Amino acid sequence: MDIQTLSSQIGGFMDNFKWDENTPLSSRIYPAATAITYLVVIYGLNKFMKDRKPMTLKGVSIVHNFNLIVLSLTMMLGVLEAAYRQAQEQGGFSLLCENKPNAVNGRIGWWIYVFYVSKYYELFDTVILALKKKPLIFLHVFHHMAMVPVTWQWLNDQWLVGSWWCVLVNSFIHTIMYYYYLQTTLGNDCWFKRYITTSQIIQFLTGTAIVSHWFYIRKTENCQGGIAPAIVSYVINTLFIGLFIRFYIKSYSSKKSAPVNRKKVE
Repeated sequence: MDIQTLSSQIGGFMDNFKWDENTPLSSRIYPAATAITYLVVIYGLNKFMKDRKPMTLKGVSIVHNFNLIVLSLTMMLGVLEAAYRQAQEQGGFSLLCENKPNAVNGRIGWWIYVFYVSKYYELFDTVILALKKKPLIFLHVFHHMAMVPVTWQWLNDQWLVGSWWCVLVNSFIHTIMYYYYLQTTLGNDCWFKRYITTSQIIQFLTGTAIVSHWFYIRKTENCQGGIAPAIVSYVINTLFIGLFIRFYIKSYSSKKSAPVNRKKVE
């Protein structure tokens, strides 16, 4: 099989993607059980490591961060290409207002689904930090716990507008963020940590703006996406804006403050 044939088959697979009860991890039990299990495991690891020395896990961290760089970059480019295709075929406005009930299917739906699945893998972030006995701030734990059910709801309620945008912007930021974590794991200094946090705040501000616009035009333009994930995403975005601003002020407001410990946030 040549590369062109393989590429065509992969493209056809993505174009025919459909979210339904047969899709892996589509049952609501998966995000619900995962969120609960995540909290139990992290609590258990903290108790287990309380009187033990921190683990180094340098090799594991390098592989993990490299995997997430590649995955994040792939998702960013994939959803960008899918959004461009949809804009060419259905018009750019279809990315701001769902013009059909099952808008989160096909190529763009595939990349949103990959993003959803990636949130399960990202939970390993916290496992590594717990084994290293690094501080686990509320923002980190809450973010990881929330994103699995939130991204599941995008797919289940076929809400395209906020989901494809989050995949694009979040994957872009994660590409840079995990590169930063890879470099720090290797012992290299990186000067742009502050700007990663700034980009995260901008991400949630733009997401909130897009959702607000969707609410405004939803009835007049007959947008077909479910309203429940839009409400949940709006509330979560608002919470994240406050939490990230608080993290930014605490981490960077004082020039005399000591270097901040590695605290992963998304």
